[in-house]
Parts: sequence; C-alpha cells; structure tokens
Amino acid sequence: MTSTKKFALCLGMIISFLGVNVYAQSAGPELKHFAVEGLSFDYPDGYSVKDESTPEERRLLITREGSSVQLMIVVPKRLVPRSQMPAAVENFTQPMLKKVAMTLGENKDSPEQTRFQTRIGTSEAEGIRLRSTGRGKKTGEVIWARQSLQLVGLVFVRSEADKSDGAQLMQAVSSSLKVEAGVVIVVGSGVEPTDKAKIEGGVLNGKAISLPRPAYPAIARAAHASGTVTVQVLIDEEGNVIAAHAVDGHPLLQAVSVAAARQARFSPTLLEDEPVRVTGVIQYTFVSQ
Repeated sequence: MTSTKKFALCLGMIISFLGVNVYAQSAGPELKHFAVEGLSFDYPDGYSVKDESTPEERRLLITREGSSVQLMIVVPKRLVPRSQMPAAVENFTQPMLKKVAMTLGENKDSPEQTRFQTRIGTSEAEGIRLRSTGRGKKTGEVIWARQSLQLVGLVFVRSEADKSDGAQLMQAVSSSLKVEAGVVIVVGSGVEPTDKAKIEGGVLNGKAISLPRPAYPAIARAAHASGTVTVQVLIDEEGNVIAAHAVDGHPLLQAVSVAAARQARFSPTLLEDEPVRVTGVIQYTFVSQ
C-alpha cells in the first residue's frame, strides 16, 4: 500500500472516530416540556409530574418509578417586593428544610448543612445542602431564587445510588424553569400584590396616557344602544394592554370597546421601583344617537 493510500485510510478512520464521539457527546436524555399558568420547565423522559398545588402556592412533584430522586417545585402565589425578601425567604425555606431533614432522618439543625450558590433559569439562586450520615446516604437540597417578583423554590432529594440520574433531572429543570411575571390589582390609587387577574375595583381611565375612544357602530346607532361598557384589561410592565375582554355593557357596544381598550397606553406601574403587570378596568360610556 502506498503512503498516500495509508494516509487517506488513517484520515478516514480519524474522521469516523471523531464523528462517533461528537454524536455520543451531543446525545442526552430526551426532554419533555411542562407548562401551566405561567410556569414552565423541561424534564427528562421517564419522569412524571404530579400537581400538588394548594390555594396558597403551586407545587409540582417530579419523580420516577424505582428511583429515590424527588424534585419538588414550589412557587407561592404572591408577589414579593424587594423590601420583604429577608422575611419572605425565612418563612419560605424553613418549612422545606425541616421536611428535607425529616426525609433524610436527620435533625433540622444538623451540622451537615452547607450553603452554596447556583441558578434557577436566568436568576441567581441560593441553596442549602443536607447530607445524611447514617447508612444509605442521602442528599437533600433546598434552593430558592426571586424570579419575576416571585419566590421560586426547588426541594431536591436523592440517594447516592441515584446520583447521576438526579444530576440530569436537576440540570434539565433548573436551567429551563421560567415563571411569568405576576399580576397586581389596581385598588384606588395604589396596588395590591395578588396571584389572580380578577376585578377588585380600580378604574384605569384616569391613569391612561393614551385612551382612544371607541367608534359608535351603525348597528348600535340603529338600535339606539347606550350605557356603560366595562372592559377588563391586563397591562404589561411597559404599559401596553396585552389582554382585554368585556365584562359588562350592551352586547352591540362590547366589541368596539374591547378594540379601543387594546389600543390604550399607560405609564409603567412600579412596586417598590420595579415594573409589574397590572389588571383593572376601563369604562366607556355611550349616549344613544
């Protein structure tokens, strides 16, 4: 065999070898996507997600049959202004740490606790790791971050035998977890943190920097339709109306009122200098023509 042919053969073997390696490194567990009410994340195939939410907080438990790995996602349904963070974190993490300690069979004040820093989605996060010292060693972690003015927590438990599986699950969830911005309700001249976009008062007409008037439809004129139409709106952090629907008023006047409300513009609403989403109502009064 000539030197040229030997070189070509070796080159082909190297390329083939590299190609296999690249494929092996890029391959990983197939991911599934979960999304519900402004909360979304990816997780490896083979795991299941169980909704254990309460009226006060959203709780999603991720497990796999035959594995010790458990990951709980906890998102309280309240906005947390920056000034309230220290107390909120204390109230949020202590029950979770106690539960993890009990799961591990350790006292909640165990000296095995260590602090660390990580990330949840795009947010910086803090965590406390607990390790059992008895037989069948287990590790538990409580991780928390503030995302979109809300606290987000991860409670992670696994045995040493399932270390690699647990790492895959935690990496998939923590890197992809997203929580949409919460909503506040306009009440009089102030704002009230909440988890639900519902009418609690708060007429926004006087707060608009641009409030186009709706047209008076010909069909409504012919029917002599009149009165007040109330449109509930959701306003984003920049002051744009991102959702609108009529909740009261003459049916012939509702569509034009909703269309006008979608064009309204507002100054950003701030909660302790942080922009937030706002819900309230816009009212349009029609006089029979």
